[in-house]
Amino acid sequence: MNWYDKAIVYQIYPKSFQDTNDDGIGDLQGVIAHLDYIKNLGFNTIWLNPIFVSPQVDNGYDVSNYFAIDPILGDMDDFTEMMDKAHHLGLHIILDLPINHTSDQHPWFKDAVSNPNSIFKDYYIWHKQVNGHEPNNWGSFFGGSVWEKNPNNSEEYYFHLFDKKMPDLNWKNPEVRKSIADIAKFWIEKGVDGFRLDAFIHIAKANLEQNSLIQDEQFPADDTFYAKLPKVKDYLATFVREIKDFKPDTFLFGEASSANALDAAEYTRPDEDGCDVVVNSGNYGEVYDDSNPDVPGFFQTRRLSLDRLKKTYVTWGSVLANISLPTLTWGNHDISRLRDRLNLPIDNEDVSKLLATLMYLQRGMPIIYYGEEIGMHGLKYQQVSDFDDQRAVDLINTLHKKSFKDEEILKLLNNQDEMTARGPMQWDDSQYCGFSNKEPWNWGQTDETNVSAELKDSKSLATFYKNLLSMKKHDCFTNGDYQLLITDPEIYAYLRQTRDNKGIVVTNFSNKVKKFTLPEEKWKKVLANKVKLTNNELILDPWGSCALESKI
Repeated sequence: MNWYDKAIVYQIYPKSFQDTNDDGIGDLQGVIAHLDYIKNLGFNTIWLNPIFVSPQVDNGYDVSNYFAIDPILGDMDDFTEMMDKAHHLGLHIILDLPINHTSDQHPWFKDAVSNPNSIFKDYYIWHKQVNGHEPNNWGSFFGGSVWEKNPNNSEEYYFHLFDKKMPDLNWKNPEVRKSIADIAKFWIEKGVDGFRLDAFIHIAKANLEQNSLIQDEQFPADDTFYAKLPKVKDYLATFVREIKDFKPDTFLFGEASSANALDAAEYTRPDEDGCDVVVNSGNYGEVYDDSNPDVPGFFQTRRLSLDRLKKTYVTWGSVLANISLPTLTWGNHDISRLRDRLNLPIDNEDVSKLLATLMYLQRGMPIIYYGEEIGMHGLKYQQVSDFDDQRAVDLINTLHKKSFKDEEILKLLNNQDEMTARGPMQWDDSQYCGFSNKEPWNWGQTDETNVSAELKDSKSLATFYKNLLSMKKHDCFTNGDYQLLITDPEIYAYLRQTRDNKGIVVTNFSNKVKKFTLPEEKWKKVLANKVKLTNNELILDPWGSCALESKI
């Protein structure tokens, strides 16, 4: 068994975690300041969003120097101090590694566009214009075409799946694969324990002569041609082999936003060189309200379907059995916070306790986004002009053309836009939440919850998370088989079982009192909220949740 098979991951968005030099931007010293807090909650692994030198067009995912820390976050001495203190506490550090693209300010790309004979030209994807236009009609995830003209050659285009200032790397080129592996090795030598491989499912592209199958838009985003293609596994394998040969226990978890369970199984097969786990963006059990076709899908109102959530984890658990662990998460930096985007009683802390119990005691690896443990909501901006991320700007322009009022657009953005989930960590009740003495880089109306108040309350959500993560480390909840139990449709219940122990989790996903009869064994409550146990019958108050254990 590898160390990461028992990883409990805390995701930190460094720019928003803690500012220690009063510039309004979080930094590595801010991470260092709270390592004890993370450890004491029960986490053993930290995932940091990108910390490399970047123009910050896409908040660090546009890297211009992979071998240095961005000055807004600190320097290599800060990084070394962070690694030393984390390891001393028994914490592992995972870096977010963008491998599909670089910044257009990266020396490779700058040389490729300025020097016709550059050895780095083939590090990127190029194509001559076709009949005076873009080579095909593929659309970028950030809007518009995936093609942008070479600034020094008007007849040539480069490929960018995301922002035009983020050109895609050409993974067909073995030198690219070697260069990315060399970057990873550099940081492994600095003590890093693993990497999140950002957008790895996009590193292979289809025939560039082929137009999209979707023809009703000028530049449709159609990942048929640039996601999960067969060559992804080949390119990934060469990278993984080199890293695992260099340091076998390096943890590699791949970000595959559109992956299903079968995809995840293919990318994590133990008999092949692939990722250790895969995380996707579709396992939240969400159902979209398609009643207003004028609103793009991502910004549609959503609700949580318990039935869909059950089916999702039964499928992932079954498909990944004896292959890899499912990842258990309610969100990340690319989506608004859970209780904002779903139609749930947002001020009821019992709901947050239920959601955590339901999700994280299943078979799989918990990945918890900073602030979730205190029930943080997303920022609430006051006007649409406060949003400047590309997806929000596109929505604003689209809905203005369809005569939507600003108030309607603002509500959609505050509920769904990813930037609302990147607000400052709320450490106390001071003006800027204890994050900084200066207005934070990403700022809007916040809620009143904060770490200081939570840690003083034995019944708080943060205390509950601490107890929950302690339970997660019990053998049955770490290594046990998973079996969803057939129940009342508003109850989510499952059994975890090893040779020596059984665990059972029961949650009442309703505003009504529910009863649940346990199997005829001697059960002991190990975690409970709003639940009574009498003989072998549970009485669950509205939004009640519990975990129980039994010796075999």
